[in-house]
Amino acid sequence: MDDLAFPISFWVAPPAELVRYQEVAECGFTVVPVPAETPDAGRYALDLAQQVGLKAVIVDPRIHRDLPDQPGWEGVVQAVIDDYGRHPALWGYFLTDEPSFGHFANLARLTKAFQERDPAHVPYINLFPNYASAEQLGTVDYRQHVHAFLEIVRPPILSYDHYALMEWGDRPEYFANLEVIRAEALWAGVPFWNIILSTPHFCYRDPSPADLRWQVYTTLAYGGKGLAYFTYWTLDVENYRNGIIGLYGQRTAKYEVVRQLNLELQHLGPHLRGLTSRAVYHWPDAPQGARVLPGDGLVASLEGEVHGGRGQFVIGEFTDADGLPWVMVVNRDRERSVWTTLKLRTVHGVAEEVARSTGRLRAIARDQGVEAGRRYADGLVLQFWLAPADGRLIRLSG
Repeated sequence: MDDLAFPISFWVAPPAELVRYQEVAECGFTVVPVPAETPDAGRYALDLAQQVGLKAVIVDPRIHRDLPDQPGWEGVVQAVIDDYGRHPALWGYFLTDEPSFGHFANLARLTKAFQERDPAHVPYINLFPNYASAEQLGTVDYRQHVHAFLEIVRPPILSYDHYALMEWGDRPEYFANLEVIRAEALWAGVPFWNIILSTPHFCYRDPSPADLRWQVYTTLAYGGKGLAYFTYWTLDVENYRNGIIGLYGQRTAKYEVVRQLNLELQHLGPHLRGLTSRAVYHWPDAPQGARVLPGDGLVASLEGEVHGGRGQFVIGEFTDADGLPWVMVVNRDRERSVWTTLKLRTVHGVAEEVARSTGRLRAIARDQGVEAGRRYADGLVLQFWLAPADGRLIRLSG
């Protein structure tokens, strides 16, 4: 269904103009949302996407979560598929955003209708974050909401948004949300997406480059297989400001920051796509809802030296289709680089990282040709620097 190695998208589309779609592609995005006020407008935007190598999600007003309550609704679904389904740039159909439990039955019918008639494309739904109220969720708690969605709707992907970056600090529930989404996605056997904050609005702060990197790499450590930014284009409402593209269509400083991250994702993506998340830990302490590294598995210990204190990490453990272990280590500190010592309990003697400049596996790169790893009785010890909020993806073999 999904032929992209790592879908990278956003909310709030630019005007349907070739130069604007080229700009989207140059920023490293792979999926563009297409507001289709009419079928002709939608097909025109799909043509533009194809010209610049993008895939597209159609946002057609004929499709909404209350549609199955209307007589003849399946004919509307078929008409939408007839309008767009054969276009080579189509990636999926937008169904709804942040539904309550009461909408799940209708969304199950919609999802099934699209999958039966057009199994090549994704019926896309995005869920609330865990700070939504019980009234919004329609369930007693958040995990029940997500589990019910997967059980009733049976979507091909699990997408949610969480904007943790407040003007007064960070929301404490960010990692707890990732924990629930990861666990439920594994239970359902579907990939998950995280929609992260890129545009300040309401009382959300303007994300720094480190804030953006932190959101991206913590998502990867938890096994995320897709990512979207809110927003790309800056809306002229409320106090929205300083998106990736500004209010007057100008590239903001954020454009190059996001481009760098997206290009890294494009190189990491083919490897991440084939990995199964086995565990996620934090060290030396665990935020709300998360777990401290026990030290009895693949990662035996992890130490970090920073100026004036200890390093803080997120550790994701994975396996690939061949059963080989992989590790992603992320610096949770958004201000300081950390000198990292990673002790692995393994029979494998070769450690390689994915080079973000090429996407190829290589020996862990150190300055001046210094060897990054050494053997010990039970495995390997690796040492390397991590920039603020940065991560490394490492494969063990041999």
